[in-house]
Order: sequence, then structure tokens, then C-alpha cells
Amino acid sequence: MEWAASSELEAKPAAAPERAAVGSAREQAFDDLTRLAATLLGAPIALLALVDEGSAWLAASVGLDVVDASPYLSFCTSVIQRDEPLERSDLAADPRFAAHPLVTAGPRLRALAAVPLPGLGGPPLGALCVLDVVPRRFTEDQRRGLLALARQVAARLELDRRERELAEQRVDLARARAEAVTSARAKDVFLANMGHELRTPLNAILGCAELLREEATAAGLGQLLPDIQTVDRSGRHLVAVIEDILDLARLEAGVPQLRREPVAVAPLAEEMEAAVRPQLRNRPLRWRLALEPGLGDITTDATKLRQILLNLLSNAIKFTARGEIELAVRVAHEGDREFIAFRVADTGIGIAADKLSLLFRDFSQVHDARHGYGGTGLGLAISRRFARLLGGDILVDSELGRGSRFTLLLPRGPQGMS
Repeated sequence: MEWAASSELEAKPAAAPERAAVGSAREQAFDDLTRLAATLLGAPIALLALVDEGSAWLAASVGLDVVDASPYLSFCTSVIQRDEPLERSDLAADPRFAAHPLVTAGPRLRALAAVPLPGLGGPPLGALCVLDVVPRRFTEDQRRGLLALARQVAARLELDRRERELAEQRVDLARARAEAVTSARAKDVFLANMGHELRTPLNAILGCAELLREEATAAGLGQLLPDIQTVDRSGRHLVAVIEDILDLARLEAGVPQLRREPVAVAPLAEEMEAAVRPQLRNRPLRWRLALEPGLGDITTDATKLRQILLNLLSNAIKFTARGEIELAVRVAHEGDREFIAFRVADTGIGIAADKLSLLFRDFSQVHDARHGYGGTGLGLAISRRFARLLGGDILVDSELGRGSRFTLLLPRGPQGMS
């Protein structure tokens, strides 16, 4: 194997921080590999030099008992600079090394075998050097063994580098997670305060409207009731708009927290009739509740479930001038998973096929608000997001002029809940 000499690289003693950076486990591994190199080549001295910011420093050694290892490191820097193996059978006969102080005096070094530590697509990471005090030639097996040891050292260095990167990434991830939690809490507090500041005056207005309605009725001032009802209706609409916007803000901020609990399906469905009864009053609409026997419980967030159903039912009532509103609940299966299917059906105006893809987009309205179908365009978008947080989804089937059917599918167990 032909090994050529090369130019010098700066050598320096191993500073304490560098030695500490190696770490006790890696230090022991490097000591063992360096000792193995000396044993394999049958030489009294072996050095492991690593490169740090353009300088070589001693990471491990065998057979050295000196304070300053820099003169020894100079043998390793040649192979590091050229990134090629280097072998000399008699340093005293080599013009380059003949005048070296460790060749002319001291241990009177003679034989040298050094190999670079391969870097992954970059410059060498250091060098593994073996020195003897007698002239000699190294065998091909010894050369191959030294190269194999150098690869092992390089692999350990690469492993350590990746471990450091992973550790740094874990620290960064933990910091980012903590910052996200702090930010989410701050947003939660802000949204709660904002909701309170908006709801308080609106609730006061609604309360006053209710008192005015009662007083006007008692005083026989029926001519005032339409105006009072307008105030009440507008106030409640504004409350609904605020709730939608706050819900969307919480979803965008990642704030919503789910409370998993067993919920009796049939009683919850029966609650919906009482919840929408005010909207059905004085409307030519029939209410129908169809419950499959044996519905049992569902583990989910009851508040989010009620909000989704109330939104679907309110939409059905809003877009149905006359006819029927139905809430049908049954058990559904997909593979080995069990779901509860809540279907809200109406006989209203329906939705054109080319508009169905717009239904669940934020602020999207598929019906002209000028025809009396107002709203924020957020209700269905928020409902689907809630449904997916609960591990389910909302499906829709509609025919223009015939009505719509919205089906909320939720897993019976908590699987899939975010």
C-alpha cells in the first residue's frame, strides 16, 4: 500500500474543555481503540488526534508520558492535511522527518503508520497514528486493521454528533412546546376576557328587552312589541356571531380542550327538542325524533356534541319554511369500529351539488343573505372541526328544492379524539 507524506496542520495540546467535551464513555472507547491499534501493529506508541476548528488535539494516547504532546501530534497532522494514509519504515532516512526532535533525540522514533479518520463527505475528522522506536515495515493485514480501527473511530464520532443534534433538538422541542403552551394559555385568557366583555353588555340588552316586553304586554302597549322583538332578535343574532368568531379563534389558536366523559345518547338527543323549541314556535314545521333502541352511551365531549347538533338543527330550521325537521340517531359500524350516527334531515330549500364543496369553508355562505338567510358562514366549518377533534366527521347529502341531510358520525369510544 503506497502512503505519501503531506504538509503540516497546526497541532496543539488538548485543552480541558475539549477533553471534557469528549465525555467519559467516548473517552474510554477512544482509549480502547488507540490501545488496540498499538497492540495490532505491535508498537509502543499510538495516538488518536481529532480536528477542532483547524487544529489537531490529542484525544487518546498509548505510551506517552509527556506534558506537551504537540511534537507527537505533528506526525498526525501530515496525514490529516492530505487526507491520505502515511507510512514510513525509517523516519531518520526520510528528509522530511530526519531533523524532527523526536527522531534525533528523546525516544528516537523510527517507524510510522498513520491513517485519516474519514469524514462523511467532508475533510478528515482526525488521524490514528502508530509509532515505533525501531525501523520496520508494517504488514498488509496491519494496515487494513489500522484502517478498520480508523473507520470505527469515525463512526463513533458521527454517532456522537447525531446524539448531540438529537439532544439539542429535544431541548429546542421542549422549549417550543413550553412556549406554545404559554402562548395558548395567553390566547385562552384573552379570548375568555374578550368573550366576557362582549357578552356582558349584550346580555344586559337582552335582559332589558325581556323586561320591556313584559311591561309592554302588561300595559297593553302591543304596538311596541315588534320593535322590542327586533331588539331581542338582533341581540341574540349578535351573540351567536360572537360565539362563532370566538370558537373559530380558539380553534385557530389550538386552545380547545376536550373533556371526555360517558354521555347517554338517547337523553341527549331528547334534550335537543327543548333546545330548538323556541325556533320552532309559530313555524309550520313538524319535529320528529327517531331513536334506535339500545343506543347506550358514547364517550365524548358532551358540550361539543351539543353544540354541533344545535348548529345542524338551527341550520335545518333556518332553511326550511315548512315541512319537517328530523333528528334520527342510530348505531353504525365501519370494520370493527362502532359509531353513533346523528342525522339531521329537513325538507327545506336544499343545496345545489356545485355548492356542497363550499359548505365547510370558513365564512362561506351557499345561500344569498339578501333572501333572509344571514349568518357568519362559520357554523358548519366550526362544527366539522369539532367533529374531527372528537374523532368523527360530518357528511352531507342534499338536493336542491328537496332538502338536506347532515350526518354526524362519532366513535362510541374515545379512540381518535385529538
